[in-house]
Amino acid sequence: MVYEDFKQLAAYTRYDGFYLAIVWVASFACLLGMTALPVLAQFSLLLSLSTPFFVAYRLKIFREEGRNGVISFRRSLFYCIRVFFNAAIIFSLLQWLYMHYVDNGKLLMMVTSLYSRSEGRKILAMMDIPYEKFMAVLPEAFQPYSLASSSFIIAVMLGGVYSLFIAAVMSKKVKNQQL
Repeated sequence: MVYEDFKQLAAYTRYDGFYLAIVWVASFACLLGMTALPVLAQFSLLLSLSTPFFVAYRLKIFREEGRNGVISFRRSLFYCIRVFFNAAIIFSLLQWLYMHYVDNGKLLMMVTSLYSRSEGRKILAMMDIPYEKFMAVLPEAFQPYSLASSSFIIAVMLGGVYSLFIAAVMSKKVKNQQL
């Protein structure tokens, strides 16, 4: 890959990573707002599930505009991995800022109340996790640094898996001929 190609790919992945981070922030905001309006839980789920389709759509734009309709699997994979990595950094930073300065334990209380109900206790019992032990560990898991770092790691790992499939589907070796 020559320097100009790398520079072009870096510019596209920077912007597309930012756009993906916006999708993830909207999903997180819907998750937080589901206590006030329960329908937001479905929006949060839909936004999360749209992630690979969004990245595939942005890769298609990069392929058509930036690469003149032709992109290899390797370049597609590199593009997708960079988009997920950039989005994970931005999202984790924003999540840490929210948890550190704004949340004040709201998310922890939401999860605690969810697992304090009989349905939550049944789920823990099915997984053979003692309720008291779970509740003792829960505050540590929702510390700003813990939550942001685990979100980053999960986003990068899932992004790596998604990238393989997206790159395989969206790579194109030959430009379509216009009739």
